[in-house]
Amino acid sequence: MKYLRTATASLLALALAFAGCVLYTGSAHGSGARNIRSLKARQFEVPDSVGMQMIRVDAGSFTMGSPKHEPGRKADESQRKVKIAKPFYVAETEITQEQYIPVVIPDYEPMFLRAAGWGRSLPELHSGGPFHTASNSIANSSRHPMEGVTWAKAVEFCEKMTDRERKAKRLPKGYVYRLPTEEEWEYACRAGTTGRFNIDGAASSFAVAAGQGATSAVKGKRKPNAWGLYDMHGNVYEWCQDSYGQTGMKIARGGCYITGKLEGREPDSARDEANLRSAARGKFDPDFPLPIVGFRVVLAPEKE
Repeated sequence: MKYLRTATASLLALALAFAGCVLYTGSAHGSGARNIRSLKARQFEVPDSVGMQMIRVDAGSFTMGSPKHEPGRKADESQRKVKIAKPFYVAETEITQEQYIPVVIPDYEPMFLRAAGWGRSLPELHSGGPFHTASNSIANSSRHPMEGVTWAKAVEFCEKMTDRERKAKRLPKGYVYRLPTEEEWEYACRAGTTGRFNIDGAASSFAVAAGQGATSAVKGKRKPNAWGLYDMHGNVYEWCQDSYGQTGMKIARGGCYITGKLEGREPDSARDEANLRSAARGKFDPDFPLPIVGFRVVLAPEKE
C-alpha cells in the first residue's frame, strides 16, 4: 500500500506538471511556499485553515455589469470595461463556520443548540456566532457558510489571516488576504461568461436559493464555475470591499438561500432570479449581522 500511494502521488504530480499548473497542499515551507510567493501555484490549501482552498485567477479584462435587455436587470448595473492588472487568488468556497470561528471567536461555544428557529438563541447572537447552527433541519453546520458576520468582522478575519501568513513568510510581495473588490468578485464569478449566470442549465444545479430557509454546506453536489469556484450564485451574499455610493451601505454580491426560483424559466423567473445574477449588486448595513450575508476572501494586491 505504501508503494501504491507513492506511485499514485507521483502520477498526480506528473499530470499536474503536464497540465502546466502547480498544486500546493503540503509543507508550509520550501518549494510550496515559494510557489505561493511567486504566484506560480495554481491552487493551494492555506495551512492550518480547516481546508481553505485558494484558486489562482489570472489577470485579464471583462465587461462588468449587464446589458439593457438582460431579464431582471437593475439601473445600477451599467456596463463598463474593467481590467484586472495582476493575478490573485480567490477562495474556492465561502468561508465556513469551522474556518472562521477558530480565527475570530476561538472561545465561542453554542449554548442552546436546537432551541431556536435558526438553531441558536439570543445569548449566542451577542457572542458573534452564526445564525445557522445545529437545528431540527441541520445536523451539523460546520461546513455551512459563516453568516451573521458584520463587514468589520469579515475584515478582521482577513487581517488575522494576513498577519499569520506574513509571519510564516507565505505571502507574495504586496499581497494580503482581504475582501474582494466588486470588480474582482464579478470577474471571478463570471469566469469568462457574459450571461445572467456563470453556468448554463437549471439554477438548482449550481445555486442554493429559492426560499430554502437555510444555508447549505459549501460545494455539496453543486457545479463550480469554469475556474473552479463554488456558490458564486446563492447560499449567502458575499461582502465586498466597496461602499455603495454615499449611502453608508457596503456591497455584497451573489444572492442567497432565500433568493430566486430554482426550477424552470417561466416568464416571472426573471424577477425571482434577479438577485442571483452575476451582475446583481446587493447592499447592506455593514454593522448589522444578517443570516443571509457571509463572505469569501481573496489573496490579492493590498489596497490603500
